[in-house]
Amino acid sequence: MKPITGQYECVHHSGLGLDYFTSRIDRLVLYPDGRFTLTVQQMSRATNAAKSWLNKQTVNNVPTEIRQGGHYTQQQNSILLHFDNGGFEEAHLAPNEDGIQIGPNQFPKVSDSPVLPSAQRLKQDMDDIAKGLKIAATLGNVVQKAAKTLQGTTSAGQSQQAEPEVRFCDQCGERARPGKHFCNNCGARLN
Repeated sequence: MKPITGQYECVHHSGLGLDYFTSRIDRLVLYPDGRFTLTVQQMSRATNAAKSWLNKQTVNNVPTEIRQGGHYTQQQNSILLHFDNGGFEEAHLAPNEDGIQIGPNQFPKVSDSPVLPSAQRLKQDMDDIAKGLKIAATLGNVVQKAAKTLQGTTSAGQSQQAEPEVRFCDQCGERARPGKHFCNNCGARLN
């Protein structure tokens, strides 16, 4: 029988991908001294950030968690979790001993170490963060271009100051420089 100490995770997938931002991840850690910690994530990082923003608070993407501790005992394939607050939960080892079932939730084992984070979780989180940053940069560029376009149309409508009219060639569609009478690309007369 394998030792049951280590880290277990139950990922509540959102279906959107980028689990680091969009999913809830509950963690169970079983320590060699018979203690355990169960951390239940209340909402995803993205949901928490959106909720903070909507409530006009400082945007916070740190997930809201409930952390409970206690001691555990193992009786064959059952693990009895005795919470410090007086609660009790019976969990069951998976038949192949690679996970724990707590109620309807399956917690696959992600690390044999109760202290060191799972290498797989770290890699996945870093990949999700990198993808998230790439998406944020792309969205930022789109928003910046839209803002410039809106600013250009607003300022042009408000005052016809030094901003010259942008013209394009009727024949080839090339942009024409201000003051030109002929297209630099195809030579056609500009209207």
